[in-house]
Amino acid sequence: MIVSHFKEVRRFMGRLDPGQDIVAGFKSLCRENRVDSAWIMASAVLRNPSVAPLSSDGTGVDPTVQPQGPVFCPSISGNISQEGDGRTVRLYSACHPVGGGATVLGLVQGGEVLHCEFLLVALDDARLVRDGTSGLAPWVLVQSAEEPSPGPQQPEPAKPAFPPLRTATYEDEESELHILEIQVGDFLDHPRFGECRVVHAPVDDRVTVKLPTGKHVDLHLGVMRVMPPKQVGSRRVFQIEVRRRT
Repeated sequence: MIVSHFKEVRRFMGRLDPGQDIVAGFKSLCRENRVDSAWIMASAVLRNPSVAPLSSDGTGVDPTVQPQGPVFCPSISGNISQEGDGRTVRLYSACHPVGGGATVLGLVQGGEVLHCEFLLVALDDARLVRDGTSGLAPWVLVQSAEEPSPGPQQPEPAKPAFPPLRTATYEDEESELHILEIQVGDFLDHPRFGECRVVHAPVDDRVTVKLPTGKHVDLHLGVMRVMPPKQVGSRRVFQIEVRRRT
C-alpha cells in the first residue's frame, strides 16, 4: 500500500482548446503551472483517439487501437505523476463511438480534442513516482517535492515508525508572532510563487493568497518561517521561508 497525505493543494478548472491533443494539452498545462503530481476528472469528445484497452486479466494493457471518427468519453479519470525523468499523464475512460460501434475501455494515450472540460487538483508537497517497466506502471514511491526525481526502479527508502519530535525554537516562536500580524491586503514573498497578496487572514496557520497569476491558493504557514514585515512603497511584505524537514 502507498498512501500520502497532501496539504499543499491547488485546483484548476477549465477546458482544452479544440484541435490539440488531449495528453499534450494536459502536459502543457502542468508544465506552465509547475504541476508534478495531480488528479484529473474530465469529460471529452475526441477524434480518432489512441486507446490501449485493458488486458483480459486486468493487470495490464493490450496493443493500442484507434477508433475512427469522434468518440464520447463522458467520464475520464486520470492523474499526473513522475515516470523516469519527466511527467506522465494517465487518462482512463470508456470511449463510445458517436453513431454506434464497439466501446473501448482503457488507457487514452492521445486524440484530437473536439470538446474537453476538466477539473485538475494539483498536489504540490509530494510526488507520486511510477514504475514504467511493466503492466499498468503502478506507483512505487511517494517522495518529497523537494527531493530530486529518482529512476523508475529506485526502491522506497525505509521510514521510521514515528516521525522525530520537533523542538520549538526562538525562531519558531518569533514566526508565530509574525503570523498573527498578517492582515488582508498584506503580501507574502514566497520562495516559489513570488509575491502573493493575502485575501483571507490566517486561520489555524493557513492563509489564502492570490498568486501573481491571479489564482487563489491556501498556504500552510506551519511548515514555513515568517520573517518580520518590510514596507515596500505602500505595501507591507512578509518574507517567508520553507522549513527544511529534519
